[in-house]
Amino acid sequence: MDLIVEKPTIAYNLSQIQPGYLFYAKHNTWDSGKAGFVTSITEKQVTVQYHPGIGNVTNHFHIPVSEAAANEWEIRWSADMANVFQYNIGEGQEMEKESEARGTDI
Repeated sequence: MDLIVEKPTIAYNLSQIQPGYLFYAKHNTWDSGKAGFVTSITEKQVTVQYHPGIGNVTNHFHIPVSEAAANEWEIRWSADMANVFQYNIGEGQEMEKESEARGTDI
């Protein structure tokens, strides 16, 4: 018997996204996505603050890495709006940089 077993785990790549980045996400159970900004990120979860359309109110949603890896979320993010990255949009499930000429809304 092995005392220690090494297992691969999934985690967010913290070098790709940081607090303050613009963020758009749509869960596969939602009718439409929500746009906001990243307030915190760990290897296990992204927290996004967004405006729900009620006065001076803000709200948050969380994206566990397990749900993102299970293709439950469509995700786009950007640090500067010049470069927009995406995950699980359409057929591709790998992180891709969208073309600057594509003009995709975040």
